[in-house]
Amino acid sequence: MRNLTSAIALIGCVWSTGAVSADRTDLAIDEFTGGTESVGIVENKAFVAPRDAKPATAPFTGTIALSEVAMTTDPGTFKSNDILGKDPQVFPAAVLSFVTVDDDLVPSTQDVQRYGSTANGTSFWDIIVQPGKVWSEDGDDGWNRASFPFSLMHSIEGETHNGVAMFLYKDGEVSDLRFQVVSQTAPFYVEDYFTAAGLADASLSEGSVDNEEEIAAKHRQAMDDAEKLADWQALVEKFGEESVDGFNGDINSEEIVVDGLGVDGTFYLKSCPTVAGELPYCDRQRFGVWSVTKAAANTVAMLRLAEKYGPGVFDEKIAEYVNEAEGLPGWDQATFGDLLNMASGMGYGSQDEKPYNITDPFLDPYMAWYEAPTVEGKLDVLLEGAEPYPWGNGEVARYRDEDMFLLGEAMSRYVRAHDEAYHTIWDLVTEEVYEPIGIHYAPINKTIEAASEDDQPLMAFGFYPTISDMVKIAKLFQNDGRVGDKQILNAEKLADIAPSEAPIGFPTGDPQRPYYLKAFWRAHMDSRNGCSFYYPTMVGWGANYVALFPNDVFAIRLANDWDDDAGANRMDSLELTADRVGNLCE
Repeated sequence: MRNLTSAIALIGCVWSTGAVSADRTDLAIDEFTGGTESVGIVENKAFVAPRDAKPATAPFTGTIALSEVAMTTDPGTFKSNDILGKDPQVFPAAVLSFVTVDDDLVPSTQDVQRYGSTANGTSFWDIIVQPGKVWSEDGDDGWNRASFPFSLMHSIEGETHNGVAMFLYKDGEVSDLRFQVVSQTAPFYVEDYFTAAGLADASLSEGSVDNEEEIAAKHRQAMDDAEKLADWQALVEKFGEESVDGFNGDINSEEIVVDGLGVDGTFYLKSCPTVAGELPYCDRQRFGVWSVTKAAANTVAMLRLAEKYGPGVFDEKIAEYVNEAEGLPGWDQATFGDLLNMASGMGYGSQDEKPYNITDPFLDPYMAWYEAPTVEGKLDVLLEGAEPYPWGNGEVARYRDEDMFLLGEAMSRYVRAHDEAYHTIWDLVTEEVYEPIGIHYAPINKTIEAASEDDQPLMAFGFYPTISDMVKIAKLFQNDGRVGDKQILNAEKLADIAPSEAPIGFPTGDPQRPYYLKAFWRAHMDSRNGCSFYYPTMVGWGANYVALFPNDVFAIRLANDWDDDAGANRMDSLELTADRVGNLCE
C-alpha cells in the first residue's frame, strides 16, 4: 500500500483533507448503522479522510445493491415530480461494484449506468460513479470507510447533479449508503436547482468483482496519465494578484460549477464551489457539459477521420451513408462538413437569411427528436420534420442538435463501411484519440435500443468529461492535433479552428460570439498589447466554456446558468486574465 501521507500531499483536491478528527460529529458510525430516518446536507469535508486517518484495515471488493429512497431536497417541492413518468426526488436503486487499488476505491465502470431511463423503478436518475478512497479512523469499532464521487444524470439529457457518498464496511458486511448532491450544471427538464441528501439501504450482493486485475490496471494507467492540476494560488504567486483578479467578472458566484486557466502547459484549478464547501474529488468528478460535446466529440471525430482516410471525408454526402435520407429534398446534397458547421440547409425556422440568427428556432419537432429514444425514432423525426431552406447547404448556419446527432450516425456508418473493428464513431474516438492523449474513460449518452450493443452515441450533447479530460482535449487542439510526434487529427482541417486575425466561419448574429465553424463558436478580442484576433470556444448550455486563446492559453468555466444571465454569457473577464498572463500577441 502507498504511504498515506504522501498520497495526501500529491493528490491535492482528490484527497481533500478535512478538519474532522477521529472523534466525529458528522457522519459518525451510528448515522450509518443506527437507522437514521432523516438526513441533511453536511460539510463536504465530512465525506473525506481526516488528517489523522489511517489506512483501511482491509480493501473493499464487491458489489453493493441500493434501494430506491426519497431524497431530502432543497427546495422541498419540485416544479414537477413526473418527468417522463419518473420522479426526480428519488435516488435510484443502483447496483455498484468496486475494487480497491492501493487506497483508491475504484468502480468497475465509469460508464452511464441506466436506471431512470429504463422502465424499472420510480427514480428519474441514471448515475455515473467515479473513483474515491478507503481509510479507517479510530473510534469506528473496526469499520472501514469508503467514499466516492458520483453524478446523477439522465440518458437523454446533458447535465449532472454532482455529489459524494460514503458507506462503511467490515467482515463481509456493509452499512447503508449516505449521500449528498451539492452542485449541478444547467438543468433542462428538471428545472429546479436543487441540493439533496439521503441514506439508502445497502446490501453486499457479491464479494468479488469480475476482471478485477483489468480494472486495477486501467485505473493505475488513468491516474498516471491524468493532468497534474495546479492550485490557483500558484498562479497568483507566479503572475501576481492583480493579474488574475476578476477572472469570473460579473457572473453570479452561485452559478459557477468549476473554473480555471491553462497557461505555460499547466492548468490552474480555481474552484469547485458548492453549498457545502469545495466539491470533494473535484479532479475526478464528471461534469455534464451539454454542447461542449459537439467539439469534443464530433469535431475530434471528423478530424480523426480526415487524418485516417483523407480530408475528403468532409465532402462525403450524408445520404450516401444514412440511406433513410435518400430521396428526401435537401438531404441529398448535405455533406458531413455542412453538418459540422451547422449549415445543412435544412430546418423548420425562418426562411429569411438575414438578419442572421443561428439559434432560430427550437420548436415542437425538436422536442419530439429530443425524447425519441432510438436511432430509428430520432432519424424519423429529424429527416421528415426538416424542410430545405432557400439558400441550400453550406451557406447559412442554423443551430441544430439534430444535425450533430445525424452527423454522428453518419460517421458511425462510415466507420463500419471502412473498418469493421468499430461499431460506432465513439469507439474509434475513444481508442484512436482519447486513449493516446491519456483519457481512459469517456462516458457519453447513447440511444436506447432493444439490444444495448446497438446503442449509438448522441454526439450533440451528453459527454461527461473530468476537468483533466477537458484540459487534454484543449491541449490537443492547441498542439495542432499532435501527440508527441504523431499526428492524430488532421492538421489541414484543424488549421481554421485556431485563433485568427480575420473572421472565419458562418455569421451567427450573436454579438458575443459572431462566427461559428466546425462546432466552435468564435469570439473577437482586442489585446491590451495591441493585437486583435478571433478565438475558438467550445460552448455548452448553461454558460459552459472551453476557450482557446493564442499562445496555448485556455480557460475553462462550467456554470449552471439556466436563465441566460448576461454576466454568465460574457467572457471579457476570462479574456482579460488570459491576456495579462499569456502574452497573447506573441
